[in-house]
Amino acid sequence: MVGICLLGLLLTALATWAVARADKNTEQRLLQTQTRQAAAVLSTAIITIQQPMAAALDVQRAVGPPRAAKAFTRVFSGSVGADRPFLSASLWHRDGDSFTRVASLGAASSLDPRGSHIQDFLDHASTSGTPFVVRQLTVGDQSRIAYAKSDSVTGFVVYAERAIPADRRAPVDRDSAYVDLDYAIYIGSAAGTDTADMTTTDVDPASLPLTGTTAQATVPFGDTVLTLATRPRTHLGSNLSQRLPWFLLLGGLLLTLALALVARQLTRSRQRAESDTETITTLYQRVDTLYGEQRALSVRLQRALLPQVNPGIPGMEVSSEYVAGAQGIDIGGDWYSAIAVGEETFAFVVGDVSGNGIDAVAEMARARFTLRAYLFDGDGPATALEKCSRQFDIATDGHIITALVGVGSWRTGEITVANAGHPLPLLVSGPETSFVPMPVGLPLGAGPTGYDSATFSMPLGATLIAYTDGLIERRAETIDTGMSRLLETVPCLAARPLDAFVGELLTSMRDESSTDDIAVLALRRVSR
Repeated sequence: MVGICLLGLLLTALATWAVARADKNTEQRLLQTQTRQAAAVLSTAIITIQQPMAAALDVQRAVGPPRAAKAFTRVFSGSVGADRPFLSASLWHRDGDSFTRVASLGAASSLDPRGSHIQDFLDHASTSGTPFVVRQLTVGDQSRIAYAKSDSVTGFVVYAERAIPADRRAPVDRDSAYVDLDYAIYIGSAAGTDTADMTTTDVDPASLPLTGTTAQATVPFGDTVLTLATRPRTHLGSNLSQRLPWFLLLGGLLLTLALALVARQLTRSRQRAESDTETITTLYQRVDTLYGEQRALSVRLQRALLPQVNPGIPGMEVSSEYVAGAQGIDIGGDWYSAIAVGEETFAFVVGDVSGNGIDAVAEMARARFTLRAYLFDGDGPATALEKCSRQFDIATDGHIITALVGVGSWRTGEITVANAGHPLPLLVSGPETSFVPMPVGLPLGAGPTGYDSATFSMPLGATLIAYTDGLIERRAETIDTGMSRLLETVPCLAARPLDAFVGELLTSMRDESSTDDIAVLALRRVSR
């Protein structure tokens, strides 16, 4: 009994730890994705700071020194004030080794206009080679950020100061990208080491640096960088993934307790009736059944955590691969799926959701599981697509979805397919390589519609390749060029084992500069 308890507790602890770790890794990836989105919003905010300064210098090129002061006042006055981007601004002109102030607007500058500090700062702006230069200043109990942008042609330099809000809040965090994040923004790359470098945050500065699950992203900021440090306010993943470790722990403890009680009863029964072999055997069978159910639960849980494992389909080899775009981000809206539907029937789906990010991933999951459900119910490809098309609308979802759905028999090699705006699959049979002809219907999301199906035969040894458009699309090329390149590449690799074939196909076809994801699913008929 002690051994069963120890084994049950060990299995429960290991399974709970594995699920909790998987949830933590997923949470970290979601946080990194949202942090990159928040950093993109921050980059846009920096552009709005730089634009008035650049516009003022452009005007100086046009009007020349005689009208510099009036032109600067007219152009920049709309950007200076209590509720405007800058508290103060001034125009300077290089005069030999020093700078002379030509015009000023707004509150008094933090730096003495006659002092050496502002002269050094303006000289740095003229020689740095960056779009603008930045310095953090302290005026009493108020912090400010000073900016300087120069024009090497005219010798003019715009100097401006922006107040850091007393509550350390900035308009940038009103964007939806920040809604689930605690954040702190620092000037420089050493985030979290010195609160003196912090510009804005939405938490009590005394609680910094952020701890726990955190992520960072840097954004170019003149001659330095802004470092965005984030922490999730709530669980970013699904409620199920957050609660599953506790459900598993509770279930494991209850199951272990049940096993312990059964073992205790077996021991007592054995002591009372050594001769009752049948009863003891039955009880041990119950213990074995409970143990087997716990082991089966662990196996199913492992497979649920590894959704990219290909199923075993009799008579067929299956290989798949997903590659994130070079700049994209690592998950996207592309997906593939292969399932065994019946004793002789299998189904497969390859699809692509427009756009990227969390919304695209959510739409991908909805489309993937919707189609799987219809196929498991026995619907054919055209019927499954038609039913699925009623679930999506680009006007409300913001995405369109292309999908190729196929249902086939591994014994006969006959495959029926339906296409919702997706690239045609490629069939390799002996020396012949060709795209499978079929009617192509509207993508999902374009409105409820019907779909036509096509049926073709897949001989023994033949390979069917389904893919998303990232495999064939390149910038400055037509889609026909990419399809021709695929048609030329596949025959050279067709003799390889299927896993090697898929890997080398991606290596040969992938454009390293592409931002689009690629999903490839290959099926090879090896027996009947």
